Amino acid sequence: MTPEVSHFLKGVKQKGEEGKLLYVGESIERIDGLEKVLGRPVYTGDMLARGTLHAKLFHSSVAHGTIRDLDLSRAKGMPRVVDVITWRDVPGINESSAVIPDRPLFSSGVVRSTADLIGAVIAETDATAQDAVEAVKVTYDELPTVFDPVEAMQPYAVKVHDEGNVAKQMKIRKGDILKGFSSSSVVLENTFRTQFQDATPMETEVGMAVPSADGSVTVIGSMQSPHHTRAALVKMLNMPAEKVRVVQAFTGGAFGPKSDETPYDVCGAAAIAALKLKKPVYCRMDREESMVMHTKRHPYVIRHKTGVSADGKLQADEVELYLDTGAYASLGVFVIGRGIFHCTGAYEVPNVKADSYLVYTNNTYAGSLRGFGGPQAIFAMESQMEDLARKLSMDPLEFRMKNMLVPGKRNATNALIDSSCGLPQCVEKVVGSSDYWNKRKIFANQVGQVKKGLGIALLMHGNSLGPEGNDYAAVLLEVGRDGIITVGTGLTEYGTGAITGVIQVAAAVMGVPLKWFRLARPNTAKHRETGPTVASRTVVIGGNASRLAAEKLRKRLELVAADLLKVSQSDVSIEDGVAFDRADTTRSVGWADLAFEAHRRGVKMSEESFFMAPPAPWDTETGLGTPYLQYTWGALIVEVQVDESTGVYQVTDVHVAYDVGKAINPTGVLGQIYGGTVQGLGYAMMEELIHREGKVVNPNLADYYIPTSMDVPKNFKAFIVEVPGPLGPFGAKIVAEPPIVLPAPAVRNAVLDATGVAVNDLPVTSEKVLMGLKRGLQKASDQSSGAAK
Repeated sequence: MTPEVSHFLKGVKQKGEEGKLLYVGESIERIDGLEKVLGRPVYTGDMLARGTLHAKLFHSSVAHGTIRDLDLSRAKGMPRVVDVITWRDVPGINESSAVIPDRPLFSSGVVRSTADLIGAVIAETDATAQDAVEAVKVTYDELPTVFDPVEAMQPYAVKVHDEGNVAKQMKIRKGDILKGFSSSSVVLENTFRTQFQDATPMETEVGMAVPSADGSVTVIGSMQSPHHTRAALVKMLNMPAEKVRVVQAFTGGAFGPKSDETPYDVCGAAAIAALKLKKPVYCRMDREESMVMHTKRHPYVIRHKTGVSADGKLQADEVELYLDTGAYASLGVFVIGRGIFHCTGAYEVPNVKADSYLVYTNNTYAGSLRGFGGPQAIFAMESQMEDLARKLSMDPLEFRMKNMLVPGKRNATNALIDSSCGLPQCVEKVVGSSDYWNKRKIFANQVGQVKKGLGIALLMHGNSLGPEGNDYAAVLLEVGRDGIITVGTGLTEYGTGAITGVIQVAAAVMGVPLKWFRLARPNTAKHRETGPTVASRTVVIGGNASRLAAEKLRKRLELVAADLLKVSQSDVSIEDGVAFDRADTTRSVGWADLAFEAHRRGVKMSEESFFMAPPAPWDTETGLGTPYLQYTWGALIVEVQVDESTGVYQVTDVHVAYDVGKAINPTGVLGQIYGGTVQGLGYAMMEELIHREGKVVNPNLADYYIPTSMDVPKNFKAFIVEVPGPLGPFGAKIVAEPPIVLPAPAVRNAVLDATGVAVNDLPVTSEKVLMGLKRGLQKASDQSSGAAK
């Protein structure tokens, strides 16, 4: 156990066998579970008061052009239309950008994609606003376009932005790449492509603004990062921060885009209109608008040139990664880092040369989505590993185990893997569960049109923001006179259950059951800036802040209890809501009485603690160093069944294990593993947001396929491995993002194992499998004909 983990355990009351903690490691119901089951949550759309106006955004119909004329007269003249706002109505800076200031809220001249906003209609009803949007007439002078990131890198390519098409570039230089290739017996080159994926949360982006008589405004919405939304609004509105209050309402799913610019768009439009018209304004995207206008997963083009020795040891990997960020950078400036730092996956490669480019195109823009660059990078590397194993005539699992990272080895950035690596244990779990070795023998002798195959993929997933910025959080604990503990933080709950984990940490430290805890809605007027709720950092970073606040409150309460029990503080224990004398457990005081007495004595019963993760130093010139402070590890084996006459296949078995350090809430952890894996199967098999000349042609759930309950494999086994890490409370590691990463390469590799067809561009559709089978038959026929001649 590391010193850091030992510190987290120090002073925490334990029960039963050694190491068993109260409230941590227990499958406790979520803090918001009952009210959601009973339908009690109040979402933004449930708050509309009588007289609230409706804002409807309208966007460009061309992928690249200049606005020659904007005719709003017909829309403004329609009954019950109150106003139409454009860039001229923005009081402050006309900008809606997460990092690089490259994206306007409302376009004033040039449009660079069909997701570019031009304005918003404000009307008395949503239906009227929609009708008025259709009455807006925009005339464009169209400009040349570019839609492929590799083409956009060429000198002759159309410039999406005047500064050029490369928004950011990163690299890794480890060892001697030429020496690595010279010592290789086999060198394999492959190109892999991934697709746009949409988040499709149940609730689309919404925001409501309510103006006050003093000129301030309260904005309520569905979002991941309320403080970032407020910062954007302050710029747009040209108002002091104290006059802009942002509250996160109950949020019906997010998966990433609600940490990007789209919440700025809906909240910004609502706030501008509300302050101008002095009435509440509600702005909501429908499903089609959301799928067009919010950020998507970046499509990647990834090239691997990999060298291996005759005995199957990786020697060198030269990697190029091209990210299509669409017309705007968004959080792609951070996605590029996670992609390149994971480009060699969970394997030791002594010599690495990697270059990554974040490239502007005229597609709709990409940004944050669950996994954040990991799914693309791992798909390419795990596919390359599979092909290398076949080229070496080695079993795919044996080849991986020969090269996989274990304590003492170094990853692509030359970071030393420490004892918190649980990858071997994850591999052991899935190999045993899947009956891997026996099935390999059985599947090697298959006959007939229906074939089965096994696919493997391993995971290393960096925890903390790392190169994405300083990783910090604040948590406010307030104990009322009645003993109720209110938990407030700028970190948000949007379906993950992570906030319950934060509360479990506080409960474990304070020795108070969860029934005494209540969650406050994130409010920028009350809760300290905490950074974004992204990268699955809530339990790991927010949990540490919760731990610190709980430790301080516990010490104060121990002093009060010691005085009441007439013992020293060191003789007091608080467990399960009771403070008692360790020497005589019959002498005790209940939690409610203890809290009341502390208040009566004037003891400070609120504590806000701030936690900042230690620095993660790495060198921008070489890409070497420690970009992440700990890693989540995982292994996945899937089994597929393919009908070679049609190419139709299905995933029949899933065996997955993740090293999560410490499962704060095992049921919650398993929920993330199951849900993330199914979402990953969608990415692997069916999901693709298709662009044609920059226009999204399937922005609806009739034509954009996502997995349903019918697509969940019947034999689905998930395992939790716990090897404590050095960062999170009680050794916890992140869990929400990793499960989406492995299904795509595992499915691709299983189809290859069953049919011999390698699909190197996602998704792995049955049509691509069938076309691959036909190409194989044609090739065999041509070879046969050639031999006959």
